[in-house]
Amino acid sequence: MKNHLFYLLLAVSVSLVSGCGGSSSEATSVDAAGKHNEELLESTGKDEKGGWFVAEAASGGLFEVELGRLASSKASDPRVKQFGQLMLDHHTQTNAQLKQIADLKNLIVPTSLGEEHQETFNAIMSNSGAAFDKAYMEAMVKDHKETIDKFEEMSEEGKDMELRAFAGKALPTLRAHLSQAEQLEDDLNAKQ
Repeated sequence: MKNHLFYLLLAVSVSLVSGCGGSSSEATSVDAAGKHNEELLESTGKDEKGGWFVAEAASGGLFEVELGRLASSKASDPRVKQFGQLMLDHHTQTNAQLKQIADLKNLIVPTSLGEEHQETFNAIMSNSGAAFDKAYMEAMVKDHKETIDKFEEMSEEGKDMELRAFAGKALPTLRAHLSQAEQLEDDLNAKQ
């Protein structure tokens, strides 16, 4: 319970701190953050793809954290609860690292889920029991595949060396998460 309270307070603090940098409430969305970052980088002659990577990676990380928090308390299978806690812990840490890099570059990270992530979150949240576990693990496999693609592209082709290094360093953990998620999803499907 103390961990959940800590992470809730941490999330609120991060939201308040990150929200202070933007000039409008819309700056918390993925699109607004991506556009701001793109314009900032273009104006300084830097590769704007890094700005979109920051916005999209932060949104994906926030999605993992919020769903992890939900799964760690709502899942019926103890392994799914444990995986949810792992996502909460690992992605909170990764999000903090990305935010530090973004702050140094005056880039904005979104503080709310993107529209697609919010819809998925709401759909998963409406389930319970085994249906929740299955929907959560399915979303984890899908999201980690998409995230790995983005991180591989940044680590191989990114022009910003800090973001390139960040993506490269995160990839082994993301691949391990995907492997765990696929195994757990297979186990849950075999139970039916």
